[in-house]
Amino acid sequence: MYKQNNRFSGRIAKSTAGNRIGKPLAGGKFHASRRPDVHRDDGFEKKNTKAEKPIVRKILSFEDIKAQVSAWMENDRIPGKLQAWFTAEATPENSDWRIVKEYRGAQESLIIDAPNRDMKPLELVSRVMEQLHKEHLHIFKKALRQIWFRATGDGRFALLVQVDVKGKMSAHGYKTFIDFIERSCPEVISCHQIQCLPDRLFDPATAQGMKVIAKSSFGSDFMPIASTGFCMHVLDWTPRIKDAWFNLPVRIKDAIHPNREDRFFEFCSGSSYVSATLAPFFKQVEALDCRESAMQSSKLNIRNVVTQNMRFHRSHLDANFISKFFSKSENAEGRWTFYINLNANDVLSSEIILTLAGSRPERILLQTGNLEAASKAIKAFRNEGYMLRKSIPFCMEPGRGNFEILFLFVPDRVGILGLNPAQAHRSRNIQRPKERPQRSNMSDIPHFVQKTPTFKQRKD
Repeated sequence: MYKQNNRFSGRIAKSTAGNRIGKPLAGGKFHASRRPDVHRDDGFEKKNTKAEKPIVRKILSFEDIKAQVSAWMENDRIPGKLQAWFTAEATPENSDWRIVKEYRGAQESLIIDAPNRDMKPLELVSRVMEQLHKEHLHIFKKALRQIWFRATGDGRFALLVQVDVKGKMSAHGYKTFIDFIERSCPEVISCHQIQCLPDRLFDPATAQGMKVIAKSSFGSDFMPIASTGFCMHVLDWTPRIKDAWFNLPVRIKDAIHPNREDRFFEFCSGSSYVSATLAPFFKQVEALDCRESAMQSSKLNIRNVVTQNMRFHRSHLDANFISKFFSKSENAEGRWTFYINLNANDVLSSEIILTLAGSRPERILLQTGNLEAASKAIKAFRNEGYMLRKSIPFCMEPGRGNFEILFLFVPDRVGILGLNPAQAHRSRNIQRPKERPQRSNMSDIPHFVQKTPTFKQRKD
């Protein structure tokens, strides 16, 4: 009788009882057990699945933008009509390009971020992108965050390289990359290594809330603005597509028709390009900004102003500064034009609007792309006696879905808003409300009351 060999019977029984180990090999294949051998975290897999999906953002077309602005004016009852749209055809040579690292789950890759979806990459950008994929720059490529190509407007570029150099190999890779740029890219006039605190991708539009450390590898810290004779710091904000921005001062001049005796004040000026360009058309020009790079650019541009009638103030836009500035006798008189260029996230507070209107300027120019904030500002200026004269829509970066509107406010001198037109001629000094009489000083106010005589007094 055949006797079964039970040498491995106990081991097999233990393995099959728990269903935690797969079945033995059969035909060169591994048969999976009924239960998974490895514990799966379903929540982790769902997070990875969601992270791998790219975020698709719809870019509004020019017709969609026009329809949105028209609907906003109708719903919020904005007075007046929109003037002709101010824009210019976008050219790749006058636009900022980026090579940025993109993460999809555990994978990372470099992509070309075009300023406009319809733009084809420049030959310079493609040349740098091809160089980054070479084997000897593998360590540098791993440490790279992004490369920003900042256009000067005359076919040249300034490079901002955001890279984490934390070792000998990555430092050597960065030096090798700089040697390639100097040798093979004559269009690049300067290159800077930048780091941000907190650590996130650098963007000139949102760099105000972070500390940016820039180290020059070669070239100057300033880059020219086309052929205007003015310049800007490499960290200053500009639109990514600069064709319309170059002609912005001319459009502002045509909108307000300034007199030679007028005075101009630009708030949130950046490099003060608009103020410096309009300086010959005004008697006095002031610019204000709180950033270090804006101060350096503005002081350099003031030297290039022929009329020598421009000053720069480093400060935040607040009511205290405006009150102190216009309390001085040399600034209290004259026809002032205020130009306020706000970012999409910036909002004018009610205190600032009250102080600006209380300074009694001749014109107030408000440029913003936030329609909700614009509605509140229009109502606030109307309450202070300033009526909306013009609304000029700007499409500064065609193809990106961004737009801004320039609002021109003027004093209501004929009482259209239903207010007292005499208030428009009050002095520019901020008027404090008159003090109401309290119970403590009621005795100081004379009261004329006729007293009724008594019976004895009447008899006498």
